[in-house]
Formats: sequence, C-alpha cells, structure tokens
Amino acid sequence: MILAGKNILITGGGRGIGRGLVDSFASEGCTVCVFEKDPAHCDELATDARANVKAWVCDVSDPRDVDRAVAAAESEGFHPDILINNAGIIHSEPIVNMSLKGDRAHSRENWRRVMAADLDSVFFVTSRIVDRILHRRCKGVIISISSISANGNAGQSAYSAAKAGVNALTSTWAKELGPLGIRFAAIAPGFLDTPSTRAAVSENTLAKLQQMIPLRKLGTPHSIFLAARHIIENDYITGTVMEVDGGLVI
Repeated sequence: MILAGKNILITGGGRGIGRGLVDSFASEGCTVCVFEKDPAHCDELATDARANVKAWVCDVSDPRDVDRAVAAAESEGFHPDILINNAGIIHSEPIVNMSLKGDRAHSRENWRRVMAADLDSVFFVTSRIVDRILHRRCKGVIISISSISANGNAGQSAYSAAKAGVNALTSTWAKELGPLGIRFAAIAPGFLDTPSTRAAVSENTLAKLQQMIPLRKLGTPHSIFLAARHIIENDYITGTVMEVDGGLVI
C-alpha cells in the first residue's frame, strides 16, 4: 500500500508512542484522525496548524463512545484506510502480593481496567473500522500495538494477558479477512523512552533493564513508526507480530 495520501486512524494519539505516530504519519502526507480519551491532548492536537490532523475525544474502552466517535469522523468525511490501535495502559501487579496484609490477591478492578483499555478497545474499534472498510470494498491495514510482555512477564498478569490477546486477535483476523484484502499485524515494543514507561517503572529499574538490552538503550517512538510504515508498505505482511525491542528477551 502506498502511504502518501492515505487516511489513518490512531487511537491514544495524544502522547507517547501515539503522538509520535501522529506527527510522523502527518509529515508523510497522510490525513490523521485521533481518538484520544484526554480532552487536553485533543485540544492540543486541535490547535495544531496542520490541516491533516484531527482529533475526537473518545474512550475506546467504551463501545458506545467508539460508535459515537466513528460516526462523528465519518460525518466529516473521514474514512480510514489504516487503523493503528495504540491506546492502552501499562500496569504492573503480581498475582499475589505477599507484602500486603488482608486481601493479597491481584485487584479485580485493576484486572478489568487493564483488559478494557488494552484488549477490549482493540476489539471495539477494529470491528467498526473493518466493517466500514468492507462496506467501501477497499483494501485496509490494521496494526495493533502489542508488547514483548505478551510472552509472559513476571509481575504483569493483566498486561501480559491483554497483549497476548491482541496477538491472538491479529492472527485470527488475518486469517478471516486476508482473502478480502485486509491485512493485520501487531508491533511488540520492548522498553521505550516514553512518559508512560517512566511512570510505570522506576529509574533504578530502567537502568537495570537498559543493561539487559543487547543494544544497551531504550527504544524511541520513532522506531515504532518505522515498523508501522514497513508493515503498511509491504503488501505481503499479515498475521505477524513484529518485535521492536533492541534484542531484549523476557
């Protein structure tokens, strides 16, 4: 698929990886629509001087909000060729925290919150966008941001399970819709230098992780853009999970 001139929908495009993707794809001549939960980030994107970037406030973990935002984008003539499911949260919590008194088991509320943000959102948005692409009888590309934690990472039960689910959906949908010209892929970053990573992991832990990474450095959001662009432009990629992790194995 030729990238220039395409319409791209990016969820969670207000900061971090998402904002990097918005800026990079916009600079490549794409029209970029953003679904972002934080109104302040939407306002920031709305004041951007670029005419090819638009943002809607949307909680992609809420199916009704997704339906509303999709309809709003369509009413303004935006019909995506490419979807990047980027919205999500990082959460670390052991299945049993033995340092606590009382209820030491993993919080049910946190489990549901992570699943809603990281897995349910992918299902809600993708199902609506793919239906629109099929209705228009067009080819399309759906990329979901996964994580190397999908292989299992100690202390991240909910996050690892959600990202493993993203990988399973990517493979399933590629088999279902490949014959109709819609491709699916996931990108599994390692540890990237983003605000969400620094909020979830202490500086001391990050320093230790950096020494475990063969390239001895954290990744950047731009490395994710390069992976996404490669997937979009190579029409023989589908059903795969591309790891962008500096060689780190967890």
